[in-house]
Formats: sequence, structure tokens, C-alpha cells
Amino acid sequence: MKVLDIMSDAVVTATPKTPLDTVWKILFQNKVNALPVIDDKKKLVGIITKEDLLKKLYPDYIDLVEDFTRASDFEEMEKKMSNLSDYTAEQVMNTRVIFTRSDTFIMRALSRMIARRVNQLPVLDDEDRVVGMVTKGDIFYALFKKHSKKKAKE
Repeated sequence: MKVLDIMSDAVVTATPKTPLDTVWKILFQNKVNALPVIDDKKKLVGIITKEDLLKKLYPDYIDLVEDFTRASDFEEMEKKMSNLSDYTAEQVMNTRVIFTRSDTFIMRALSRMIARRVNQLPVLDDEDRVVGMVTKGDIFYALFKKHSKKKAKE
């Protein structure tokens, strides 16, 4: 099975100039964990994850998660949220994006996700334009579906 067989081709994207408050809304309204950032030719130039946004809001948020009792300035965190429109996608995006192609076997794509510790991969065409997105969940679901059909036939 290949990525083309299971990827979502209804990909929401941002541009480098998209304000972060808009990125935040896109991520949560579309219930996605990552947003590819594309240029005017639809070529991939970066990616923003929910974690990237959390780091912008609270750079040491991992400390907050590890020791919730030490956190003291929640008001400051909320204030930073209201200032998200001061930043753009290009100021937060990761430019070294792990991606895949539509003709990649799903197990190779899954292996890449596991090795690079990402949960999704943008799918690019031969001209590096975003044509889809594939997640670990997509792969697990496809494998489950395929193998549960085999069991039912036995």
C-alpha cells in the first residue's frame, strides 16, 4: 500500500505571512496537529505544529508540564496568546520539514515518522508542491482495515 492510497488530499495550509492567531484558528478549527506553510507557487517552505505554537506562548512550557506546581504566571501566558497576531508563520515555522511522496510505501513513511518523532508528513509532488498529508493514524487505520478483512475471510 502506498501513501497515495491513504493520504488526505484536503490539506489546509498557511503562507509565511499568515498571522499566528490565524494559524492557531486553522489548526483548531480543522482539528489538525500541523500546518504546512507554502509559498505563492504552493511549494512547501515550512511547517508549524501545535507544539511550535505552545513554545511561542511559553518557551519553557515543558517545565510547566513536568512540574505544574511551579508554574506561577498563567496571566502572562494568556497575555502572550493575545499577542499572537504580532507574529507570522515564517517566524515560528520549521524550515527543515520531514516529508514524503505519494508513491512511498506506507511502512516507509511510518518508519520515517517514528525515526524523526513526528506524527504526520506533508506529501509532495515532484515539484515539491503539497498535495496531501498523511498521519500515523491514517497508516494505523489502513493497516487495521486491511488486516481485519483478512481475518474475516479466514
